[in-house]
Amino acid sequence: MEKEVQPDSFRQQAQRLPRIGRCNGFHLCSLHLKEERLASLDSSQWKERRKLLAPCFQSSMLKGYLMSSTRMRRNWSNFCTEETDKEFTFVENPISLCSLDILCESILGVKIGALQSEAEEYVSSLHRLLDVAMSRIWKFWQWPDFIFHRSNTYRENLQYLRIARGFSRNTIKEKKLSYMKREMGDDSRRPKCLLDVLLKLHIEDRELDEEGVRQEVDTFISAGHESTAVTVKWALYLIGLYPEVQEKIHQELDSVLGADSEGPLSIDHLKELKYLDCVLKECNRLYPPAGAIARKISEDISICGYKIPKRTHVIVAPFFVHRDEDVFPDPEKFDPERFLPENSARIPDCAYIPFAAGPRDCIGRVFAEMEVKILVCHILRSFSLHSLDSRDQVLPIIKLSLQSSQPARIKFRRRQQ
Repeated sequence: MEKEVQPDSFRQQAQRLPRIGRCNGFHLCSLHLKEERLASLDSSQWKERRKLLAPCFQSSMLKGYLMSSTRMRRNWSNFCTEETDKEFTFVENPISLCSLDILCESILGVKIGALQSEAEEYVSSLHRLLDVAMSRIWKFWQWPDFIFHRSNTYRENLQYLRIARGFSRNTIKEKKLSYMKREMGDDSRRPKCLLDVLLKLHIEDRELDEEGVRQEVDTFISAGHESTAVTVKWALYLIGLYPEVQEKIHQELDSVLGADSEGPLSIDHLKELKYLDCVLKECNRLYPPAGAIARKISEDISICGYKIPKRTHVIVAPFFVHRDEDVFPDPEKFDPERFLPENSARIPDCAYIPFAAGPRDCIGRVFAEMEVKILVCHILRSFSLHSLDSRDQVLPIIKLSLQSSQPARIKFRRRQQ
């Protein structure tokens, strides 16, 4: 009988840094990703860069990111209020714009007003770069660079790259000038956003050149806003589909935050929202943001009796890993209680991998989870959701992130408290 690869085997291999490196397929993901940035580095280079970037996601920095997300609440609340008079809303685009606003303020320390239709050229270029990347992956005849570089898609890609990189470079130069005007040791030099940390590595520690700073900024912006937007979209859709789950979330929000929907939100509040945690984890189980995780095996390994030679490219699809009936009985059922403490203790480490696993997991995982939780929290404090399309109508499609076969229609209604 054919043996299946079990989560335990995946966990053992995922934790072995020397044997698993980046997949060469990164070169297909448009020129925007084909650079020496954290996600695309291999082994020793990756380990060194990851260590440098770790301070960007320390708890002290996350508190600053929380403030950026909270400041977006009014803009997002205004949008939701406008939608309450409509029969339904497609949330994909506004969620993406709101996520981009939060990331740009958190990472760059600048407000771009994407949700208010400002910075349209930059926003459009980011979205088109992702489309080009996906297009090239599916067109196998464009995999060789010498063919791709002669295509209209490549020329289109260069145009969008100039816009996206130009925005990043200009922002970095302005922030760099401001940073260098401050006195050494001055408290004003204390990092307040991710770009401040990168500038310190560049100016004071000389660990990164200016292009290295730009590359990491582009990575966090392009990948971060896409995965966050996808996660929030699926979460709102599922919460709107299951009123009994939504009611429990509302009760928890009222208990922890009080009846004032405009009150401040703190890190301590987020920690107390235990049931919302379970709901978001179950959303990520059913619809993980990463469509697929690609790795290259750098040494011969054996998994469940199967020999995999070095230099083999392997793909793990969290969507299918999360549907193992031995770990998640009735896997298609939406059941947040799977992640209550007494139940989640029985879930093997690598049976649940929405942000990958092992040393090369997502460095911004905690930030992404916090941003998703804040956005969902702000919406549900003031509004009730009703999803109009069943799950057999809104089917998942694996792309660079897990997209849907059609936009989900969601009704927004102001809560009666």
